Amino acid sequence: MAARKTTPPPPEPQEETGPAPLPEPQDPAPSAPAEPPEPDVVEEDQAEEEPQERTPVEAAYVEALHREREGYTRYDRKDRAAAVEAELKRLGAPLERAVTRPPETA
Repeated sequence: MAARKTTPPPPEPQEETGPAPLPEPQDPAPSAPAEPPEPDVVEEDQAEEEPQERTPVEAAYVEALHREREGYTRYDRKDRAAAVEAELKRLGAPLERAVTRPPETA
């Protein structure tokens, strides 16, 4: 004969007592006068962002955008080419790509 599983009885309802009382405000301890914050100092070397090496995924995305832009330019779709150029600028990529393979011939 299989053992029966029993469920525990439901918990008994508890009385609600309302919100917890707020703690009494305490006088702050006397302290030294607050010093003004130091101004932010930025070295000039840090102000110029150095271009970071692109990950393979980012590099492939930029390459795909370049190919897409070339196609739009070839078929005179200036509005779409402008949108792709805006995305390239957002990524900080050059608008012209480096030639890595010879052009295709028909």
